[in-house]
Amino acid sequence: MKRWILLFVVVVGLALPQASYAAEQQCFEQTGFCIEGRFLQYWQQNGGLPVFGYPLNKAEDRYNQDSQQTFLTQQFERARFELHPEFAAPYDVLLGRMGDDLLRYRNLDSSMLPRETGSKVDCLWFETTGHNVCNQANGLGFMRYWQSNGLNDPKLDSFGRSLQLFGYPLTDVQMETNANGDTVMTQHFERARFEWHPNQPDQFKVLLGLVGKESQQLRYGEGSSPSNLTMIDSRLFFTADDGVHGQELWVSDGSDAGTRMVKDIRPTGSSNPYRLTAALGQVFFVITTDANDQLWVSDGTEIGTKLVYSFMRPAVEQPAIVDIAAVAGGVIVLGNSIETGIEPWFSNGSSAGTYLIRDINPGPAGSEIKVETCCNYYFAGEFTSMANGLVFMANTGSAGNQLWLSDGSSQNTRQISNFAANNEFVAELERLNDQQIIAAVQQPEAVQIVQIDMATGKQSQLTSHARFYLGTRLIVSAHNLVNIGNKVYYHVVDELNSTLWQVDGQTGASQINLAGYQLKNISNDQNQSQLHLQLLNADRSEAGLWAWDGTKLQQRSGLNIQQLRINGQRIFGISGETSPYRVYANSTSNQTLAYLGSGFHRLANSPAFAQVSRFSTNQGIFLALPSLAHGLELWYSDGSTLRMVKDIRP
Repeated sequence: MKRWILLFVVVVGLALPQASYAAEQQCFEQTGFCIEGRFLQYWQQNGGLPVFGYPLNKAEDRYNQDSQQTFLTQQFERARFELHPEFAAPYDVLLGRMGDDLLRYRNLDSSMLPRETGSKVDCLWFETTGHNVCNQANGLGFMRYWQSNGLNDPKLDSFGRSLQLFGYPLTDVQMETNANGDTVMTQHFERARFEWHPNQPDQFKVLLGLVGKESQQLRYGEGSSPSNLTMIDSRLFFTADDGVHGQELWVSDGSDAGTRMVKDIRPTGSSNPYRLTAALGQVFFVITTDANDQLWVSDGTEIGTKLVYSFMRPAVEQPAIVDIAAVAGGVIVLGNSIETGIEPWFSNGSSAGTYLIRDINPGPAGSEIKVETCCNYYFAGEFTSMANGLVFMANTGSAGNQLWLSDGSSQNTRQISNFAANNEFVAELERLNDQQIIAAVQQPEAVQIVQIDMATGKQSQLTSHARFYLGTRLIVSAHNLVNIGNKVYYHVVDELNSTLWQVDGQTGASQINLAGYQLKNISNDQNQSQLHLQLLNADRSEAGLWAWDGTKLQQRSGLNIQQLRINGQRIFGISGETSPYRVYANSTSNQTLAYLGSGFHRLANSPAFAQVSRFSTNQGIFLALPSLAHGLELWYSDGSTLRMVKDIRP
């Protein structure tokens, strides 16, 4: 027998012995739970059983993800009550957004669904959400039901009472299959779901879906937490935890069947690969053990996934591999040995082809640059690709911190800078052209912009930008160097302004006119033909994403994009610092970004884009995106669509 026929029997028979009454308490044998106190008053005054249904649990303190506070809460078949004693009655009891919750579970972002073009005849039009509420037949339907029920508050008019009880409509009317398996005409509201049952008696043609009961039965996915996403040719290498093997290396071609674990490297737990680096059509990565950091390589097959070399850790809390970067023929690794400390090594993916390039700081001290902070430290290891190798920073000992160039061979590894001996400075580096590099060198009082000619050794300071204190923090005033079209752009901040500068190799450093906007951020992704900027208005409000082609600004989105990734001609962005995370993209570089879909989380599952290597032939993007049903899993976008690749941890 269908649920709605049972409901008719229940409503008619409320006076029968199925419910027992006590002072300020009403209990129901149907579910075994009671309603009492203020919740019972609210339940009785605002519609009772037909509107709210039976209680499904006892009232208890529960954490609310949206408000991030704890309230006395009770779940009903069609609603969730929250007690807010800080508000006066009747608003001391608030209803959860159960209708919206169920849409979010299906990864439907109600605020981004298509709006209707305008009001319809004989319907209620809601400009706020862009939907009509209409009757279905003979003056009966969703509009009449919405208008006939409402919160018991004499201070509100009829419309206001209904709005407080059900909320705004979130969708158009559409056919959906409900929890009973019936396909019925449905419309979702903030706190309810209306269903049209034309074969029922008039008083039961509109019924409220059991959104509370369905919400209670939802199963939230834990997710495989894809991380270290690295695109190589048409494949993605990443790490994930399927709930059985721990965090291991995976590969995907973008299909469900083509997404698989490469190898269970550590069968007794997680191997936790990290520093995934594309080279030679393979991925190099690091695995840490108690005694060493191991360099591994994989071609995407189990047999082709192997240990290359083990670097001894200098101490339990210190890494033995500081950084890895691709170079022609393999990778350069800043790795440790007892004899030399941390120095540059080369590897072609074989044990025999892995060797120390040069002991830059002779002896066991090592040439790594270790920067101490107030309560921690980090290694300033930045590799910058040039036509003839990689430029990186190294501590030479007597000559202090300098820039070095290496193609992976000892004979072609040399110092290219001649800074005054100083073991304190660090630099951000960017290629200007095949023979010149730009360095933003941090000094105590300023950041110096320096141009170095690697063929002649000529070193020119182009300009400097004063550093300043923001509270107790010393600000790095010039940073985020990006090469576009043999020009280096960078971000400069001072106490009043945030500006864009450029170096062209001919006229020194100069400021770019941003038409009154302030610079918030510069993207720094591979394969860019345009510079992409997050800008602010003069009042520091968000001005959106813009492209700079060297002569003019063009807006790509008015949104505040927290994460940005450019792959070929396509731009991908994620907006939202908290759930929902909205994904946007375009299919060509000159288009504005369009909305593709949303991700939601229950816990702190944040999205992340894949890194795009210069070896990638895939014009789309992989990303880790959270959903309520599946948790943080692997997704893919081609710029026009967004889909989950595989539920790795069902």
